Amino acid sequence: MLRFLRHLLEFFGVVYLRFRPVPRLWCVWLVGVNAACLLFITHIEAQAVLAVTGIAVVAQTLIYGRIGFTRILGAVHILWVPMFAWMATRLDSIAAETALAQWLLVLLVTNLISMAVDLTDTIRFLRGERAPHYTWRLADQF
Repeated sequence: MLRFLRHLLEFFGVVYLRFRPVPRLWCVWLVGVNAACLLFITHIEAQAVLAVTGIAVVAQTLIYGRIGFTRILGAVHILWVPMFAWMATRLDSIAAETALAQWLLVLLVTNLISMAVDLTDTIRFLRGERAPHYTWRLADQF
């Protein structure tokens, strides 16, 4: 468990402290928009976002612990596809709540952009770019 927590802290440390400014700002936005589910937590849609986000973070942490910060990490965002497909079946009830609908629209657009980047990274990983491109330890980057 302690190893998992160390990997989790390293993973977020890489994102928030090692990324270049533009990707770092993007990740702050991505995490912020997904974390905004807490503002709507009484709605089942927000609970689904929280659950899927939690599962994705656990999966990314496990991958990071095994192979480092590689391009495959974003592939876990594929979990968003069934989540949004399920939400599409609930459009009538979502539309009845204006603030919820607005947040979900921002979430959808944000996550779609992220998935486009993730797809590119996954393809690059599958084509052979498997070396970690960020690391928590400075000594490992030289």
